[in-house]
Amino acid sequence: MRARAYANLLAFLRAACTHASHLGRELPLVPFYVREHAVGWLRPSFVEELRRWPHVFEISASWVALQANPDTVTGRTQVLGEVTRILANEGQIRGWRDELVSISHHYAAPELLRIERAATRHFGMVAYGAHLNGYVRRKGMAHAWISRRATSKAIDPGKLDNLVGGRIAAGSTVDETIRKEAWEEAGIAPALLEDLNCIGAIRVEYTVPEGLHREVLFVHDLWLPEDFTPRNQDGEVGEIQCFKFEEVLDAVLCGDFSLDAGAVMIDGMIRQGIPLPEDTQYLDLVRLLKP
Repeated sequence: MRARAYANLLAFLRAACTHASHLGRELPLVPFYVREHAVGWLRPSFVEELRRWPHVFEISASWVALQANPDTVTGRTQVLGEVTRILANEGQIRGWRDELVSISHHYAAPELLRIERAATRHFGMVAYGAHLNGYVRRKGMAHAWISRRATSKAIDPGKLDNLVGGRIAAGSTVDETIRKEAWEEAGIAPALLEDLNCIGAIRVEYTVPEGLHREVLFVHDLWLPEDFTPRNQDGEVGEIQCFKFEEVLDAVLCGDFSLDAGAVMIDGMIRQGIPLPEDTQYLDLVRLLKP
């Protein structure tokens, strides 16, 4: 048996869904305001970096606020974009994607601004993604299709991942995102997605070297035909394998999955009856996953 990084599924979700400052292991974070909304959380060291732009950020002892002129979605996007590009050119923001994500105080609420995807962790902003657990029955036994992230990925290279998953870009919906990613990442044609619907959402939140990762993931389950083999189309997946459910759980506990993907897998396993409600950890698992 391989050494396990986590004692049980609850320990994994505590790492994936509970920011370390709640456990007294991290410096206090500073709220980042856009208008009256706290849309991010900043490390004190990053706040010091932002002092270089006093015309952009109003900084007090206990909060930071964005001040843009004009104070509009376009104005805020432009001024924050200028700052983040400078930080990227200096090497402080890595993995630049030229992909904007929408920021608001709540999903589907009026947009406050757009920001480069790679900068959300530095500002501790909530990002949104759409993920899909792909299942198949082989000889009557339930299996899960598991992707391995390409080693060239800026985040979690080589880690195991859900069959399909991606950030929701500004202007896109959950449904548009999952269908686009399903083809690009696994070659799943629209005909196999006709009855696909979002069945819930989970939240992950954990510290990273850049700052704070906060993401709400809209989840989907898809049972695929036994004669279908997923094939990556965009080069962002190293390989796709078929795991028995017990192999999935072992890989989660051994730390083979990214925290995001592992949380989505646990959420999916709960819907498949693993663990049962009578398990003493069941309600805690469900509680930690809630957005």
